[in-house]
Amino acid sequence: MSILTHTQTRAVPLPDAVPTAFVFAAEDRDDIVRPEEIRAVLTLKVAMTRDMLAVALELGMRGAWDDGPVDAFPVEEIRHRIELTLHMESPWTIFRDSETFPELLDDPSINDLIRSVYRAVDRAYPHMAPKENV
Repeated sequence: MSILTHTQTRAVPLPDAVPTAFVFAAEDRDDIVRPEEIRAVLTLKVAMTRDMLAVALELGMRGAWDDGPVDAFPVEEIRHRIELTLHMESPWTIFRDSETFPELLDDPSINDLIRSVYRAVDRAYPHMAPKENV
């Protein structure tokens, strides 16, 4: 894949982009933009690490942990929640939070929850999954 930077176009070995299934502001009848007002639908590609995906999923679960264990979520739901987070949070914020997110595995009170988040990420994006899952 080639990417365009501010100064050059260069080849970068990136995995294929995962198709998006969520369109912010036009998902359902309660969204903020009326269909007749939509002028364009933009696609944003964000290169994300495993820890960034985990942060985005955890943020996308705000108030929804009662929906059941994330291990039971279908891949589509996991990806939807990650995409929703990307619509609401800056990738820089997600990146910054991802630098310390693995430290949550050291907290016994939430260790199982954080491991389930990583397992869900590995199911939704298997090409990034480590050989030994947490």
